[in-house]
Amino acid sequence: MKAVVLEKPGDLVLKDREMPVCGNGEILVRVRACNICRTDLKCATVGQRDLVYPRILGHEIAGEIIEKGKNVIGHTVGGRVHIHPGISCGVCEYCKKGLDNLCDQIKIMGFNFDGGFQEVIKIDQQALRSRVVNQINNENLAYEEISFIEPLACCVNIQDRLKMNGNSVLVIIGGGRLGLLNLFVAKAAGIKNVILIEENKERRNRGKALGFNAVFSGSEPDLKNQLQMNSNNQGVDVVIPCCPGAKALDLALQILRKKGTLGYFSGMSRDDTFYPDINLIHYKEISVVGSYGCSVKHSRKAKTLLESKKVNVRPLISHRVKLEELARGMDYIKNGDGYSTIVVMN
Repeated sequence: MKAVVLEKPGDLVLKDREMPVCGNGEILVRVRACNICRTDLKCATVGQRDLVYPRILGHEIAGEIIEKGKNVIGHTVGGRVHIHPGISCGVCEYCKKGLDNLCDQIKIMGFNFDGGFQEVIKIDQQALRSRVVNQINNENLAYEEISFIEPLACCVNIQDRLKMNGNSVLVIIGGGRLGLLNLFVAKAAGIKNVILIEENKERRNRGKALGFNAVFSGSEPDLKNQLQMNSNNQGVDVVIPCCPGAKALDLALQILRKKGTLGYFSGMSRDDTFYPDINLIHYKEISVVGSYGCSVKHSRKAKTLLESKKVNVRPLISHRVKLEELARGMDYIKNGDGYSTIVVMN
């Protein structure tokens, strides 16, 4: 079978590998689609703290069960599935509370184990015990759509923690893939007023067409006044920065009303020339809610949103590439070309 192996940063190699053997309590999944994440790009270019080389990247996986071993219950050969990437221990304090994304011993496909940029992936006993295999019940969902479950689940995580209501005024900074997925999750939850701040004019226009109630550039001199007018003078209740820049975090703190909430969804990239005014958290009594990845329950909720058609991700599919074209797909991500690039396999 074919696989793209990251030998070291900057060195992606297409290789022929032996087909994995399906043992007792294991299943084999033929990968049909694997979405490319910006984290994959980071791993492929500069590395990542949990990455061990050589490694097959890819953690947004959709596929079909092609074989199962003895003692595997509840999974059917031929079944269409999403693979949740986190393999948890199941016994630590966090796992027992359903917070498996915070598991002390968590291992992630595409980081600690080989991921989805290969034709067939083996799901071992520990992964099955972690409930990583999600059966897809809507046969009308394409594999490309199924591959959005992981990033969609990350958006479910932050918004579940923010506990907004229908009247909350939500601002999303960044109109890329995750900004739009956060929009879709918010609208599915009944949030009436969701506003986009995005520097790119084309993305602002596209964001408006896809459901944002208002769109603005972050550099507009009267931005705070415009946000007031677009919130019936209520002010901004919640901001989710969906980009890692320090200036985006600073903007979030500037526009939040007193007693507002910052959804710390995207970690901040280092910038030695600029530092956010975090004292505003003190002066305005801003609450900060963090989220990291997604748990199994978030993946199941994201799956339900897709299966019920409450969320439609098709408008975000910009490029499809073959496995051997993964490097080209990474370039699309690097250049911000479109929203989502997916490796699609026969």
